[in-house]
Formats: sequence, C-alpha cells, structure tokens
Amino acid sequence: MQNSTYLFVQVYKGLWEGINLTEFTWNDTHGPVGKSYDLLGDGSIELINIPGHADGLYAVKIKNEEDEFVLLFSDGGYARKSWEEMITSGIAGDKQLQKQSLQWIGEQSLDENCIESLAYHDPDIAPHVIEL
Repeated sequence: MQNSTYLFVQVYKGLWEGINLTEFTWNDTHGPVGKSYDLLGDGSIELINIPGHADGLYAVKIKNEEDEFVLLFSDGGYARKSWEEMITSGIAGDKQLQKQSLQWIGEQSLDENCIESLAYHDPDIAPHVIEL
C-alpha cells in the first residue's frame, strides 16, 4: 500500500499471533523522509518515520505547549552514541536511509527544545520520570 506504514517483521511470525495491528496512512510531513503521523491532530504526539533499520520504523515525538519535546527514537539507533558518531546498526534494510534517519535524530536531539532523546536499547539509561 503506497504512502502507508506497515510492520516490518523479520522474526518468528508466531510471536505476532493473536495481536491485532492497525495500519495507518502518514498524514503529515515531518522527519528525515517527510512522513509522519499526527496522532491526536494537535501536534502534541507525532509518529515520525525513521526508516533504514526497518521501513515502517518510527520515532515518537511528544511535545508540550511551549514546544519542548521528548524524542523516543526506538531502534533508530541503539544509544546516544549512535547519532553522535553516526553508528548504524548491524541489521538494516537500507544503510543510506539509516544514516539519514540518524542524522535527523541527532539534529532533533541537539535542538534547544529537546528535553530528552532516548533509544530503546541504550544501556546508560536508567528508569526515570520525564516531566513536560
């Protein structure tokens, strides 16, 4: 389906049995490839396509009324070091797109309004509360 996201799974398909997935169409143009989804229609929570590791991969950008935000970039990089040093993961559907996504993650992470930028696998991150 053109201009839609889908779950790109390269693992045992049995892990997804019984899970209902909902497909959505990108409805905004933010991010490294100009594809995002404004979840609530007010810009407060956006799913931003960060392809490379997997086609349908997205970061979640959560923004408050003062334009401060938190970026959760999932598997777009494995740690802060990924975007700081442009280190791509060992598994990538497209290394060039992965580098483009990492560059965007770095730019967002260095934005003065970015409160925190977090990767899902970063061993240096301890559980904590983020206030927006």
